[in-house]
Amino acid sequence: MRRFELRPAALYAIAVLCAVGAILARASLSFLWGFRFPYLTAYPAILLAAWLGGLGPGLVTTALCAAAAAYLWIPPTGSFHIGATSDLIALAIFVFIGAAVSVLNEVIQRREQQLGRLLESISDGFIVLDDQWRYRFVNDRAAQLMRRSRAELLGKRIWSEFPDLVGSAFEAEARRATAENISRYVEFYDEPRGIWSEVRMFPSRAGLAIYLQDITERKQGELASFHLTALVRSSADAIVSKDLGGIIRSWNPAAEKLFGHTAAEAVGRSITIIIPPERLHEEDEVLARIRRGRAISDFETVRVRKDGTMVDISLTVSPVRSTAGEIIGVSKIARDISGRNRLERERMVLLAREQEARAEAEAASRAKDEFLAVLSHELRTPLNAVYGWANILKSGGIDEATAARGLDAIVRNANAQVQLIDDLLDVSRIVSGKMRLDVQHVDLASVVRAALDSMSPAAAAKGIRLQTALDPRAGPITGDPNRLQQVVWNLVSNAVKFTPRGGQIQVHLQRINSHVELVVSDTGQGIGPELLPYLFERFRQGDSSTTRQHEGLGLGLALVKYLTELHGGIVSAYSLGSGKGATFTVKLPLTIAQTPTATEPGEHPTAALVARALAGPRLDGLRVLVVDDDQDSLDLASAILSGVGAVVTTSRSAAEALELLRQERPDVLISDIEMPGEDGYALIRKVRTLDRSSGGATPAVALTAYGRVEDRLRTISAGYSMHVPKPVQPVELTTIVASLAGR
Repeated sequence: MRRFELRPAALYAIAVLCAVGAILARASLSFLWGFRFPYLTAYPAILLAAWLGGLGPGLVTTALCAAAAAYLWIPPTGSFHIGATSDLIALAIFVFIGAAVSVLNEVIQRREQQLGRLLESISDGFIVLDDQWRYRFVNDRAAQLMRRSRAELLGKRIWSEFPDLVGSAFEAEARRATAENISRYVEFYDEPRGIWSEVRMFPSRAGLAIYLQDITERKQGELASFHLTALVRSSADAIVSKDLGGIIRSWNPAAEKLFGHTAAEAVGRSITIIIPPERLHEEDEVLARIRRGRAISDFETVRVRKDGTMVDISLTVSPVRSTAGEIIGVSKIARDISGRNRLERERMVLLAREQEARAEAEAASRAKDEFLAVLSHELRTPLNAVYGWANILKSGGIDEATAARGLDAIVRNANAQVQLIDDLLDVSRIVSGKMRLDVQHVDLASVVRAALDSMSPAAAAKGIRLQTALDPRAGPITGDPNRLQQVVWNLVSNAVKFTPRGGQIQVHLQRINSHVELVVSDTGQGIGPELLPYLFERFRQGDSSTTRQHEGLGLGLALVKYLTELHGGIVSAYSLGSGKGATFTVKLPLTIAQTPTATEPGEHPTAALVARALAGPRLDGLRVLVVDDDQDSLDLASAILSGVGAVVTTSRSAAEALELLRQERPDVLISDIEMPGEDGYALIRKVRTLDRSSGGATPAVALTAYGRVEDRLRTISAGYSMHVPKPVQPVELTTIVASLAGR
C-alpha cells in the first residue's frame, strides 16, 4: 500500500521528475558551487521519490542523480569516467545512502499496510476523520454499521454524507473532542438506521479517530426488562408460579386479593390449597401438558378462596423454561399476567446480568484505554529516535561517526517497532484462529540451543550466568520449530529482562514419562501472588505506571501460552514472591519418531544513514541538562542541541540529574517523564523545592512519549514550563529551549 493510490508507472514518472528537478537545481547553482557538492540537491529528490513510491522509485531517482553527477560535475566532466578515488568513494556513499533511504521507506510503507490490516481485523467499527471532517479510513465493520461502502465514504465530509447527525449528540461530542483535544464517549441512537452505537472519540492533530460498537441488543434487553417490570407492577390480574411438583413459588398481590391467601401463607405450599377436591385431576392434566411443552389458554374452571367460597376464573397456563430451554416450572395467570414474585425475581436476575455486563464492559473499556496509552508510549519512544535522526539526515553534512550512530539508532528502533507489530499480529492471528503451524518432527534440544544462542549476548552484557542442561533424548516431538523457538526465546528474554546484573538463569530440558519438560528459572525480581493468576493474559503487566522498570506491551507470555497450547502442551509459572525469582515450565507431548531439525535465530539487517538538522536559533554557550533513561533519546537530544552551540549535560536518572542541577546550574532542564525508580514528575517536584540559587527556578521542558491532554495538564501542574510530546522536530526543540532561556 503506497501513501497515494497511484499506478506504478506514475510513481516511476514522479521519480524521474524528482531526479530531473534535482539535476536542474544543481545546475542552476553551478555558478556558486562550481564542481563542489554534486549530490546535495539530490537528497530531497530521493527522499520524496522513496516516500511516495518506496524502494523502486527511490532507486531510480538515486541512479539518475548519480549518473548526472558523474557526467556533469565529477572531473573529468563530460564522461562517466571517474578519475579520483575520493570521488569514486563519495559516489558509492551517495548511492548507498539513496538505497538505504529507499529501503527504509519501503519497510515503513509495508508496516503501514500491516497496521491497516490489523485495524481491519478488530471487531469494532473504526473510522479516521481528518481536520476537515473528511473520511480518511473506514474499516469493514464501520462500513457495515453505516450501511455504506468504503468507496462511497472515503474523501467525503461526514456531515454531508449523514446530514441527520448535524445537531445531534454525536456532533456535539465530536466537535468538543476536537476543540478541547480530549477523548469523548457517547451512547448514540441512529434513528434512520435503527441502531444504538457506543462511540469513543480520540482526537489528534491530524483529525479524529472514532471507535463504534453496536449495542442495540443490550439496549433492547434493557428496554424489555423495564417493560416487564412495568407490567408486573401495573397488573390487576393474579399471577401464580409453581414448580413441576405443584409447589407454589410466587404469589402476587392480585392473587392475594383474588384468593384471600397472603404470599407468606401460599408460597411453599401445594397449589391444591386453591383447588377444590373434586377438581384435583385438572392439576394432573395441566402438569402433563406442561411437561410436553404445551401451553393452556383460557381454561375456565373453579377455584376456592381462603374463606371457602368458590370463584370462577379463566386460566392461562404456560411452561417456564431455563436459559438452556429446559422446562423447570409452570406459570398461571388469572385474568391476564404472570405472578408478581416470579416476575420480580426474573427482573432482578435480568438487572443483575445487565449490571454485570455493564461492569465487564467498563472494565474492558478501561483495559483498552490503558493498552492504548501504553501502546502510544511504546510506539512513540522508538519513533522519536527514528524521526529525529531522519530529520538530521534530511539536511545532510554531518561527520561519518555521527552518521553511523544515527543510522544504528534508526535501525535498532525500527526493529523494535517491527517486533512490536509482529507480536500484535501474532496475537491477532491466534485470537482469530488464523495461526498456522509448519508441523514436522522437531529436535527440541537444537531448537532450545538456537534460542539460547540469540539471547547469550544480552545475558553476557548484563553479567548474567546462563546455565543449561539439555537432555539429547528429550524427544522426539512434533511441531513448528520456528514457533517453538519463539516460545523458548520469549521465556529466556523475559528472564534476562527481569534478572538483575550478576544474576543467574537456568534452562533445563528433560523427558518425563510421556512428555518433554522445559524449565526456565531465574534469580530475578519474581512475581507477586496477585499477578500470578493473570500472568498469561494478553496486555497484562505487573506495572503499567510511568515509573515501570521495563518496557513492552505484555504480549510475550500470552504468546508463549497460545503457542504451547497449539502444540498440545501446557505452560505454568511459579514464584515465591517479589525478589525471589521465577520458574516457567513448558510441557509438550512426545511423538514416536524423531527427525532432527535446526533453527537459526533471525537477524535484522542494519544500515547507516546521516543528515543535518534544519536551521533553527543558535544556542551558543547555553547550558542544557537532558534527562532520559533511553540512551538513543539522550544521543538524539545531545546531537540536536550541540549542533546549534549548546553545552549539553546528560543524565539517565532523576537522582543523578538533581545532583547535576545543583552542580552545573543549567539554563534549561529537559526531562523524560517515564523513567525507572523516580519519574519526571518526582524530579520536577524536587527541583521546585530548591531555592533559586540552587536551581529551583530553572525553566523545564517535559519531553515525553505521553501526548494526551491529561498528560499535558499533569506535567504543567507538576512544575514543568512546557510539555512537548515525542517525536519532536529538531528546529522545534531548539526554538523551545531558546524561548525558555530568553534568547
